[in-house]
Amino acid sequence: MNRNGNGNGTNGNGGNGLPLDPSAPNATQWLRRLIGAARGKRRALVHMQHNPDPDALASGVGLQYMFERILGLETLLSHTGQVGRSENRAMLRWLRIRIIPSYKIEYDDYDLVVVVDTHPGSGTCRLPGGVVPDVVVDHHPMDEALEGIEVPFLDTHFGSTSTMVGWLMVENHIPVPTRVATALVYGIKTDTLDLARSENPYDEPIYREMYDRSDREILRQIQRSRLPQDYFQVLERGLRRARVTDFAVTTYLGRVDHSDAVAEMADLLFRLEDARWAMVGGSKGPMMYLSIRAVRAEGVDAGRVASVISDGNGGGHETFAAAQIHRPADGTEPEAFFDTLWRRFLKEIRAKKSLTRPLTVPVDAKTPEDSAHEKKQKRRASRARDAANGA
Repeated sequence: MNRNGNGNGTNGNGGNGLPLDPSAPNATQWLRRLIGAARGKRRALVHMQHNPDPDALASGVGLQYMFERILGLETLLSHTGQVGRSENRAMLRWLRIRIIPSYKIEYDDYDLVVVVDTHPGSGTCRLPGGVVPDVVVDHHPMDEALEGIEVPFLDTHFGSTSTMVGWLMVENHIPVPTRVATALVYGIKTDTLDLARSENPYDEPIYREMYDRSDREILRQIQRSRLPQDYFQVLERGLRRARVTDFAVTTYLGRVDHSDAVAEMADLLFRLEDARWAMVGGSKGPMMYLSIRAVRAEGVDAGRVASVISDGNGGGHETFAAAQIHRPADGTEPEAFFDTLWRRFLKEIRAKKSLTRPLTVPVDAKTPEDSAHEKKQKRRASRARDAANGA
């Protein structure tokens, strides 16, 4: 992909693959191109990734605000899938974000279509057939260059799409209202794991700029939203089924109501001491959702592994990736299908399947403490019988 900012590239990096200083004039150039694409249009539609997460919601809100403030352009937020996690629903509620399911929208009624936090060709981009977006804003890696897109603002050097949108506003001195800043803070925070995944010069300064303008109480309300009982049921099931194989930890959650649970469990399991890889699966309807995590090391590419084991239906970054796979039509049970993917995963990362053990002790298994206590009880009972017989 050409990266010189001429319409086929991303951030004007001159082809050397190195991120530029956020204060470089590229932010102004990108804003001019976005305005140029939107100028003269009547209605804009911002189409977010399937099952939009906080990064998609926040970057969508940011673009909506810019189009409406700068051009007075009516802008609607559209999505496919659902907003599942309690925190994400709280984000919609507290920040008054209105999103419309795509099946309720006539895309032909909009003369500007913007895709955000995903891109055509990705499994998370569910545009109706025949719809080609005018603008794409995304930080996820691509397998091949996009064709026919007027403004392809794509750059993997950013840790989140929220950072990209915030960068445009900060560097172009666009006033950011509290509501938008709060959304962008939460989008950056969740997509970079509190900046732990961030290794670029963009995320932290933009996060701080937005945090200074955000509503801290609303952020607390979002992060402390109440959790339904099924959240803990899924958590228990995932931990009970988890396996450690060599240097990898994996689990299958069974049926999930929303795919965010899969990513959340992957983040949790990846904290296991000495784990270098983690993979979690969960099924919903005909789909199998996978989330993969990996340590940062030479030759490690979680995105490649996700793509290989899912036959091209996955991808991502070097240290975190995901896949959305249609289960086989031959009636294969979800758990059996996950086991197939699990074996592929172990093969790709070269983990020894023979070194597999439970992460936690099975519910009906006896721990060493249980066995010791049982032996102690038996000795006491034996001494009591002996004493009784002697009497």
